[in-house]
Amino acid sequence: MNILSKPRHKIYPFYMRRKVKFFLPIFCTISILSFFSCSDTTDNWEQMSSEKVLLAASATSNNSIKKNQFEQMLEKFLVTSSDNELKKYIHPQLGFYVNHKPGAISVVEHFTDLDEVYEQLPHLEPYFKKFSGKEPKNEESPKFDCEVFSKEGTFYQKTTSFNEIEKGIEINEHIIEKVHSQKEKELAKQTDEKVSHVVVLTDDYLEIGFTSINGKWYMLWFNLAKFDCSA
Repeated sequence: MNILSKPRHKIYPFYMRRKVKFFLPIFCTISILSFFSCSDTTDNWEQMSSEKVLLAASATSNNSIKKNQFEQMLEKFLVTSSDNELKKYIHPQLGFYVNHKPGAISVVEHFTDLDEVYEQLPHLEPYFKKFSGKEPKNEESPKFDCEVFSKEGTFYQKTTSFNEIEKGIEINEHIIEKVHSQKEKELAKQTDEKVSHVVVLTDDYLEIGFTSINGKWYMLWFNLAKFDCSA
């Protein structure tokens, strides 16, 4: 019998079998390639996601370490029990500045070490002997209205615009007419620029400025006048 004379329902399966036999290897090949391609893509995405998670965790860890380095130092600083321990926080070349209030006007003075402070301003010695601050918090400094602080405790913040020393030198010159050399003014400006963290101890009515030099922390600013409202 001629194939043309065969019924249509018998011819159709015949052609379908031939087509399936012809396209089946191609279909299988495409499926296999697609599988591996999808598998590779999935692996790549998983790898990228894992790398992002690791990078994010690493960045968070580094930020946490940087943040805690100062806090850990500050906790040790606050429990210093002797002048010898405190002297470790005074830079041998830069020294530090003390802002105090002998009268109605505050005065900023530069000292090279603690002994010099005790010799020239003996009434300030007790302020260096013991600090009442504890459990420092990385928070905005409290406001002060000459009676009470807006919050109590020990607070620190990072700063990039400290200029209290230079301002104090200007007040010295214009109000109490104390003359400062150009070298002294330059040192005041340079020291201001180095201060990276400011701490407020409400129990001691005290503000302290710190910097890190070659991996060590130093006290550059000791402000006893900021919260002194006496005339």
